[in-house]
Amino acid sequence: CVDIYLVRHTSLNADKAICYGQSEVHLASTFLQEASDTAKLIPDRHNAVFLASPVRRCVQLAEYLSRRPSQSDARLLDLNFGVWELKRWEQIDQNALDEWMRNAVNLQCPNGESYTDLFNRTTAFFDEIASKNHKTVVIVTHASVIRCLLMYVLAIPFEKSFDIRIAYGSVSKFTIEDGSIGVDFINRI
Repeated sequence: CVDIYLVRHTSLNADKAICYGQSEVHLASTFLQEASDTAKLIPDRHNAVFLASPVRRCVQLAEYLSRRPSQSDARLLDLNFGVWELKRWEQIDQNALDEWMRNAVNLQCPNGESYTDLFNRTTAFFDEIASKNHKTVVIVTHASVIRCLLMYVLAIPFEKSFDIRIAYGSVSKFTIEDGSIGVDFINRI
């Protein structure tokens, strides 16, 4: 039996008018309280394998939860918005943005990726982790990655996945037993 916890990073001190997918942004001043609350949702974390998206907002939470340096994996990064990264949404070419919003599943951001690209890299990561003999794995990542993994496990269509709420600091849990994957809970805070 393998327990896999999917943890979204805690709240950010970032301007919501800025596109920041894979870019570094600062954590909110409430980090320690949020991290403490998140820790309570992962009872067996002390013997777990920790993997994190390589951006600081994920690594910092993984290290808080594990009390040791964590491993990072680029496949756990948020969506790559390419040339739109760190631009204000209103500064992005409106026609290009509208076209991408209509078909984000298949259309890549300029020099970035589509949701299909994100899905493919995160599910490849998941399959690799699921094939190992870990007892407990804690993955600290982004809402989009967690949504992709939920889509994968629960066979949710891409279009419906955008409706799945994944709160800052929330925990979702999968259990793999005898080759089948079950979802124990989603978005617990």
